[in-house]
Amino acid sequence: MHCPTPHCSSCDTARLAPGQSLHIAVDAGTAFVVTAGRLRIDEAPRWIADVCVPVGRTLDEGAQHVVERAGWITLSALRAPVAWRRLPSPLPTARPRWPAWAWARRGVGG
Repeated sequence: MHCPTPHCSSCDTARLAPGQSLHIAVDAGTAFVVTAGRLRIDEAPRWIADVCVPVGRTLDEGAQHVVERAGWITLSALRAPVAWRRLPSPLPTARPRWPAWAWARRGVGG
């Protein structure tokens, strides 16, 4: 995988031949944008109640998909060569923290 432009150092671009598949591990929040062809993305199945539900979708050129959960996914080219860009998941933002004295003060006479 490579990046087509110098300003896009945090993305990956790749191609698959018709019928070819790629099995990769991704982080939650990773986005895929199809730049040519049709791409099938299959994520790990999910359990809802006692039923195993497959999670996947087919994307046409110009469409995008954001992976909800970290894990292994399968990317497949359907009937024609496919190209896509992989954008990394955004970095988690720091949550504001209360200083320890604020919690201690809250519990005293409150």
